[in-house]
Amino acid sequence: MASERILLIRLSSLGDIVLTTPAIRSVRAHFRDAYIAMLVAKQSAEVLRENPHLNEIITFDRLAKNKDTGEMLRVIRLLRERKFTLAIDFQRKFRTEMLMYFSGAAERVGKGRLCTVRIHEQGNKHATAHYFELLHAAGIPAADARLELFLSESERLDAVQRFDTAGVNDGELKVGFFPGAGWKLREWMPDRFAAIGDKLVEHFNANVLIFGGPREMELVRTVANLMNVRAIPFAGNLQIRQLAACIERCDLFLTNDTGPMHIAAAVGTPTVSLFGPGNYIRFQPLGTLHQTIRHAVPCSPCKQFTDKCKDNICMKGIGVDEVWESVSRTLREVSELHLNEIRT
Repeated sequence: MASERILLIRLSSLGDIVLTTPAIRSVRAHFRDAYIAMLVAKQSAEVLRENPHLNEIITFDRLAKNKDTGEMLRVIRLLRERKFTLAIDFQRKFRTEMLMYFSGAAERVGKGRLCTVRIHEQGNKHATAHYFELLHAAGIPAADARLELFLSESERLDAVQRFDTAGVNDGELKVGFFPGAGWKLREWMPDRFAAIGDKLVEHFNANVLIFGGPREMELVRTVANLMNVRAIPFAGNLQIRQLAACIERCDLFLTNDTGPMHIAAAVGTPTVSLFGPGNYIRFQPLGTLHQTIRHAVPCSPCKQFTDKCKDNICMKGIGVDEVWESVSRTLREVSELHLNEIRT
């Protein structure tokens, strides 16, 4: 299979890219000697850096003013130079179908009319299962849905130094919070995050680390200020991979339905994930390390990224007590594992 040159496409957001990592691994396992490239949004590409299953990461700038003209032409020229033989469109949108078609790949797997192998999504299932359906249609076995994110030792050392500088006690439990989300209606209430933080310090003497991006600095400060005890804010100055390395050092990650939730799963950190308007069946972290909390309401999941909802009943219905029960149970299990490791 040494002559195979394979193009994988997913231009969407950070979490969506992380969710493709089981498919990437499966493609490499089947085509061990192939040249495999991934076309991703420039804004999310860093999450794939160091991935040993990829030969190349090609970026598309979704924020470019000329994304429909000059940027499309630039990427198409680059793709054609690579002479791909097989292309798989995980995005399954018109733009990505066009990019796949103009890449020149003879075999094109997706859902549109320009594909040589057409697969329509069947039912409401996890995103990784949908990606596997595309691989199966191309004759590629895929079953292991474990997410991956590859960090270097220098990135891990940087996280250790950041924690040390911030006064994180490495001998105590570390619980990360992510109170933000890509969409306001996905956010659990700041005072409820703060209430969990107070309980963590009272019952577990835990370090409470509150993470956020540049646009979430005020939200992170709000949660920290609402707490009655000390929290450690990390907001505004962490790049994607720095954030991943910090999350990896946490014993638990309490998060809304957002990209860092998938990063936590990819680096092996247990999660308690809070779902409201999002599709939990499609996007919840999988496996025994992860707990999903949601309230079934008739309108959930709802149309994403609209502001028509005035009540946000799906997020307001998630109470502090049920989140605390899940968080404390997970931490007790983590503590027992640590004790067993010390004994052995």
